[in-house]
Amino acid sequence: DGRPYMVMELLTGESLTDRLERGRIPELHALQYAKQIAESLSEAHEHDVYHRDLKPDNLFIETVGVTTVVKVLDFGIAGGADALRLTQAGEVFGTPQYMSPEQCNGQKLDHRTDIYSLGVILYEMIEGRPPFSAETPMATMLKHVRAKVPPLRSGHPATNRLLMKALRKDRSKRIQSAGRFAELIGQAIAVVRAAEEGRTPPANDLVRNTPRSLGALPSASGPQAMVPGQMSPTATLATVDAEDKNRGMIILLAIAAVSVVVIAAVLAANANSEQETASATDGAETEGTTGTEALALPLSRPLITTNVAEAEVWLDGEKKCITPCQLEIPVGDEKTHEIVLRKDGYIDVTQNWRPLTVTDELPPMPDMKPLGGDIEVGGKSKRKKKPR
Repeated sequence: DGRPYMVMELLTGESLTDRLERGRIPELHALQYAKQIAESLSEAHEHDVYHRDLKPDNLFIETVGVTTVVKVLDFGIAGGADALRLTQAGEVFGTPQYMSPEQCNGQKLDHRTDIYSLGVILYEMIEGRPPFSAETPMATMLKHVRAKVPPLRSGHPATNRLLMKALRKDRSKRIQSAGRFAELIGQAIAVVRAAEEGRTPPANDLVRNTPRSLGALPSASGPQAMVPGQMSPTATLATVDAEDKNRGMIILLAIAAVSVVVIAAVLAANANSEQETASATDGAETEGTTGTEALALPLSRPLITTNVAEAEVWLDGEKKCITPCQLEIPVGDEKTHEIVLRKDGYIDVTQNWRPLTVTDELPPMPDMKPLGGDIEVGGKSKRKKKPR
């Protein structure tokens, strides 16, 4: 009848928001979804069209035969290279949980804002929550601008490293194109799939120069060589990617056994000598203390140092200090503790650790009489009374 009309595709499936309501998405599936989204964004960016409101509500998961397809919807506030800043009358447009730092600041946007938003979405798919959220939209936006991105707890280190590249505050240091993002996601998929299948991951930009083995770590339960004065474990953060100074680093942890020596016999001998001298002066004998009396448990103070400043040290799920620092754990505590090193832009390092107590008898120190022997008092030999 001559009336204009619009033909739209009929979609059957669910939004990413609906899918996330059922819980986290397996890492490999999440990466595959993100790769499709990045490829769609790359095509739009090639035509100078930037979405600027990428979020789970605008992503639709559809099954076509045996293939799952993720489609990018609702370019309602999309803009081009010559678009004005996304502000009007003091307002900022977008969804706070998925907005880039430059978008939160009301700056002029380009295609890299979509890269950041996709990084947030990939993070949420794997973790089940976005990296930043707060009670108010403004507080959430401030976190995007100022707060460090929490490292993944559920993903592969290669995926974590990928996300840290995508979520950099400074867009000039972020992944620079959606096409490159899709390429890196493909590399992460290969690494995660190899890990799931028990194969050696292929060398690529996310795993290049990563040591295959850190070597055997000393057992915390077996015999250990005791070195008086040694303080350990010692953690080191080492650079493994020389591509550029801002590509991020992987944390390598080397932990040695704790060396704790309890010199009870020497302490007891000193105490006994002092008491015998006092008895001779007063003209009366006193009985010395024994070397088997209970002593207060000393504290093991493992020193944690890193070659990257201000890494967080967590003990059994509780943040304890910022490196370099010391942890205090009773030597007699037989519990196995979890020590975790964390720093924004780096991969978490976790090590189980348990204090050791040495009970071997120490040899007598030079020029000292064994306990129960003769003690010289005022030039005369006096036999020390045995403890009752």
